[in-house]
Amino acid sequence: MYEIHLTNNQQLLRIDQQVITEVVTGTLKAEAVASAEIVIALVDDETIHSVNREYLQHDFPTDVISFLYDSNEPTTHDDTSRGAGLWIDGELVISTETAIREARNYEWNPLDELRLYLVHGLLHLCGYDDQSDSDLTLMRSRERDVLTQWNLSPHYQ
Repeated sequence: MYEIHLTNNQQLLRIDQQVITEVVTGTLKAEAVASAEIVIALVDDETIHSVNREYLQHDFPTDVISFLYDSNEPTTHDDTSRGAGLWIDGELVISTETAIREARNYEWNPLDELRLYLVHGLLHLCGYDDQSDSDLTLMRSRERDVLTQWNLSPHYQ
């Protein structure tokens, strides 16, 4: 149903692959995604900065970048689940260095910040966006809903 490939190219944060798998699976199930192949690359700020510059022409490090390689047309497109019925082939590049720094700023666990980045990136792959105020409001609402699976409440509330 869901194929998850993890590449851990960083040494700043100890990673439990089972946690990553649970978050990816939980998010995709919450979105009613039919099937997915997701590659997750955990990197440092220098690496994500390079990816951000090369692919998005943004000259700064960031938290997560989503690449959707292939997907079918959604069977439904409503505000409760844009992923319903989708099959997704995509990749997330996530900076654990940013997760550590931001977790310190918001006084919570870096792994919880990483969970937030995973959910956020996966929601992008499902068709959510955050470029307009209304899109951002919807994205944040969906993140909060999904993160309740792990008893987490994002720091931006």
